[in-house]
Amino acid sequence: MPLSRDVANSYPAAGPDAPVLEEWYADLVVGYHLPPPYGDRLVTADDLTELDLGRRQLRRTAAGNLAGQLERVEVHGLPPVFTLSFDGVEATLLTSDDVWSSLAEQVEGEVVVGAPARDVMFVTGSESQAGLEKVHRACERVFFAGHENLLSRHLLVWRQGGWESL
Repeated sequence: MPLSRDVANSYPAAGPDAPVLEEWYADLVVGYHLPPPYGDRLVTADDLTELDLGRRQLRRTAAGNLAGQLERVEVHGLPPVFTLSFDGVEATLLTSDDVWSSLAEQVEGEVVVGAPARDVMFVTGSESQAGLEKVHRACERVFFAGHENLLSRHLLVWRQGGWESL
């Protein structure tokens, strides 16, 4: 699950309770979430030891779990801007190549996303000036409103199988 660097910095950086975090794009890091009944929290270094998992296996397991749930993704709206819905963890979709490869055909140019909060995802195309302006304004409104679980003001563009800041 993507987290803002500010949120990531609020957790211990080392020790058994430190969450397993990986540097990612722009001002985001990736953490791994344990759902209930395991406490609805991020995976820690102690969890990896207890589960006898390495970071690579954790990453693969998380990717497999996400891939198995992608049929629940909903697309709302029409170009030039639409939103994605995924049970309140829309930002998690940023980690799935399959989602962005399939959406590439629905936008003008390259896929561009705004993920201002964990549960808010705007999508447009890099060649749609109106779409880019709408997504930028919508992201700023989310930050201005002080939405819970803020992530990033940066727009990301999907290029060659990865994200870059726009």
